[in-house]
Amino acid sequence: MKENKVLHITNIASLYRKSQWAKLVAHPTMDYHFVFGENPFSGIKVINVEAPPFSDHSSKIHSVTNFWVKQKYLIWQSGVIKKCLTTNASLVILLGEFNVLSNWIATVICRFRGIRVVYRGHGMYGNEKGLKYWLRKINYKMASAHLVYERRGKSILVSEGFNKDDIHIIFNSLDYEVHKKDRPRLQHLNKMDTYPFFDNPGLPTLIFIGRLTPVKKLHLLLEAKSALDSEKWACNLLIVGDGPMKLELESYARENLKPGSFHFYGACYDDETNSALLACADACVSPGNVGLTAIHSLSYGTPVITHGNFENQMPEVEAITENKTGLFFEENNSHDMALKIKHWLNMAPKDRNVTREHCYQIIDRYYNPDYQVKVLENLVCGKKPLV
Repeated sequence: MKENKVLHITNIASLYRKSQWAKLVAHPTMDYHFVFGENPFSGIKVINVEAPPFSDHSSKIHSVTNFWVKQKYLIWQSGVIKKCLTTNASLVILLGEFNVLSNWIATVICRFRGIRVVYRGHGMYGNEKGLKYWLRKINYKMASAHLVYERRGKSILVSEGFNKDDIHIIFNSLDYEVHKKDRPRLQHLNKMDTYPFFDNPGLPTLIFIGRLTPVKKLHLLLEAKSALDSEKWACNLLIVGDGPMKLELESYARENLKPGSFHFYGACYDDETNSALLACADACVSPGNVGLTAIHSLSYGTPVITHGNFENQMPEVEAITENKTGLFFEENNSHDMALKIKHWLNMAPKDRNVTREHCYQIIDRYYNPDYQVKVLENLVCGKKPLV
């Protein structure tokens, strides 16, 4: 086996991982290869691997064919078995999803050949029951080590009998270099120019950015805003995004919210505009699962308010430090959401830059591709986890 050669097999080449992938294929000491397929059903933007810097490392980019059930569940990757039979990599990283049947076989092949196998995923959620619990645990026991996205995922695995020294927390990241470079510009923006569609742009502003789908539970946010209006608690609400719930949400807002204090911006794919809309807001509110929206918002210095049922949250929720970079409300409770919004607007530092710096600190420390590369370097060298 070739020391320091890594074969990283994943589902798709998600665009938000472009910076991390670029650093890995050009790594000076690791021979890092990516293997992936396509998902024509998700709508997720993907990396153009035929363009630089990936075109300069084309020998490290490999494609396979994905097979999906119900356009949602990846069950097989054609070509993965052959690669595991023939690779000279010393370490293979696979998706930590037990429904990917080809990964079970790939794991057995690699372990038989003396290749270390690492599963990358959420780990165990803590709410598995019955057959799902046992399948996930048995599958995870097959790996040599694990890459998970949060401390909670690691603690659950440890409680299930996994060795803490075999579990590395890689966190998650977006386009960190671009976001960091944009910080000086964003600090000099003002609400009057950024939010001209509000009657009073200078009021505290709440923002949601994302697809307007039922799973986002945006009706709860509108109910909370209605409660704040009833209490004469002045604030603005900005909804950025499009989706099947838009007409229903707009209708509710017109009937129940104070005119001139809410705005449906629509879908926006311009990063400069989105960054300004986020950076000028006082808080990003995510009624459902927050996911990468938390990293997006914190990267632009805006705190996040979301629900605190971590069993039903995405791993990125861990980036939120209560009373410092956001707050948690009771899941599915619009009344408690309204209370937490008021609490945040009351207790947040008068100097907006104080909160902004708190948000930047957590991103700069963990949620960036440089840290992720360090985690992978540590893993490949066989060292103990950084966290």
